[in-house]
Amino acid sequence: MTIRRIGVCMLALTAGATLLGTSGCATPQEPRQLLDARAAYQKVSRGQAARLAPADLHEAKVKLTEAEESFKEDPESAQTYALAYVALRQAQTVEARSNTKAAAEQLKAAGKQREDLRDEELNRARAELSKEKQALARERQARAAAEERERDAMRKLAEAAALNVKEESRGTVIVLPGNVLFASGKYALTQAAQHKLTLVAGTLAPQSETHDIVVEGHTDSRGSRDFNMQLSEQRAVAVMNYLVSRGVVQESISAVGIGPGRPIADNSTRQGRAENRRVEIIVKPMEPK
Repeated sequence: MTIRRIGVCMLALTAGATLLGTSGCATPQEPRQLLDARAAYQKVSRGQAARLAPADLHEAKVKLTEAEESFKEDPESAQTYALAYVALRQAQTVEARSNTKAAAEQLKAAGKQREDLRDEELNRARAELSKEKQALARERQARAAAEERERDAMRKLAEAAALNVKEESRGTVIVLPGNVLFASGKYALTQAAQHKLTLVAGTLAPQSETHDIVVEGHTDSRGSRDFNMQLSEQRAVAVMNYLVSRGVVQESISAVGIGPGRPIADNSTRQGRAENRRVEIIVKPMEPK
């Protein structure tokens, strides 16, 4: 309290002026600036400033204490109002800086989260790609193993049935001589033909689920073309029906008569005509749907 204010209070007491003493010596009201500064400091001190801006928060406390001390010494001085204003601005500055740092932390955390998500997605994509590659490798291995089994089966068939089995661009071709399968000019299968075709069916039946099979009938060039076309088709159908009766899937096999149109030897010789009279069975993997 200032000397002037003390003197006023002493004078009031001496004169017995109770009302004057009560009003003149009452505890002075804190200025609005000081109240606002204290409220601002209390608010910011309860928040995240202690962690994000401790030095600034300490400075705000120092400024508030200076304003409060000034008020105690001289409540009505201009210095009290000025220090209170400085303390308020310091508390507001602390809040702004801590909010800025908090926003920066949140932005950094969001960026880290995006990076983590991107890395997670990348790792998941890599894992899926690795699985696909492994599955593809297993599929290739399985297909290669299946193809090797099929080739081995064909080799065994060629040995067991004394047949010509060859690989061509159109597939695996099994060649059956016509004189073994049919009597001259006929399309009914002989007993020897049925024996050979039973062996062929044992090899083709397991493959017919995944392979297309075409039976082609061929003749030499003697006789009319119409007769040879009809005979070649009848022979191809006879072979197809027999194979189906021995377990080959009917939906996988078809028959076609080629007639004399695709000779493999000279039709002017007896040996050449014998080679041209034949049935070919073409086996190839089904095309993906």
